Amino acid sequence: MENGMESNKKTIYRSRIDWWLLCCVVLALAVVWAASVGMYWWFAMFYGGGVTLICAVMLLGCWYVISGDQLIVYQFFRPHRFPIGKIKEVRKSVGYSSTAGLSRRRVSISFTDRSVLKSSIPLQISPKDRDAFISRLQQINPEIIVNS
Repeated sequence: MENGMESNKKTIYRSRIDWWLLCCVVLALAVVWAASVGMYWWFAMFYGGGVTLICAVMLLGCWYVISGDQLIVYQFFRPHRFPIGKIKEVRKSVGYSSTAGLSRRRVSISFTDRSVLKSSIPLQISPKDRDAFISRLQQINPEIIVNS
């Protein structure tokens, strides 16, 4: 049985970022900055800086927090809260889909109540340390079924 201090512990998990995604972002930024050569300096800074800022928000604005009995998924610095007590199943998955993950190595989370996500499709996220993430979820809700 956990004590109150342990269950209120806040744990942050950064999103795994695949190497190919970083390469695509760097290549896109190189093209944008190369295209801005010969423009007025202020326009080049506005154009190149804006695209660089958007890419930084995309890469750095995704992480996951387990705080108390809540899983908080930050995407573009916006938090989305999910109750850990309503998680039915967690499994490791591999694939590409448009979710809050920057890697193809993901954790797929199914909930007992369809109203949590307002969908029957599981939540897919990509924490760097999938095993520690799943273990922490199970510490809070031992009834979670884990399929690897």
